[in-house]
Amino acid sequence: MSFGSRRTADQFYRVSKALKAAGEKQIRKNLHAGVRTAARPLIPKARRAALVELPKRGGLNKRVAGSPMRTQVMTGRNRYGVRIVVVGKRGAGARATNRGVIRHPVFGNRDRWVNQRVPKGWFDDTMRREAPAIRKDVEAAINRTLTEIARRGR
Repeated sequence: MSFGSRRTADQFYRVSKALKAAGEKQIRKNLHAGVRTAARPLIPKARRAALVELPKRGGLNKRVAGSPMRTQVMTGRNRYGVRIVVVGKRGAGARATNRGVIRHPVFGNRDRWVNQRVPKGWFDDTMRREAPAIRKDVEAAINRTLTEIARRGR
């Protein structure tokens, strides 16, 4: 996810890379922490989407919603921004449900497995819909960093 705006994502990338090149580890660390904090409100929205959109029977919705989630900043050349990740073994289950297919044993029989269709895109759709809401907070984190750099330059 790129903050709902390409311009904001590009600005984040340029500032982060410039700080790295300048050896400003602490300021860069503060920038990344600010961006992660700005994105954190998306986690409860993802949990609510899982509870509402995934099958309730068998508790799949509660299992996915209860999975540990965290924010992660990316600063690679081709992929940069912030994303919400589901941590651990349950991460694969969340990705599978987002793709619209889960694999499970038939009535608990581990010798016989089936693929079952579930509503597709519950996670991606939620992130796309909610990303613009965090843009101001991400831009504020970037602006705080730029202000700190300007203050130090005096």
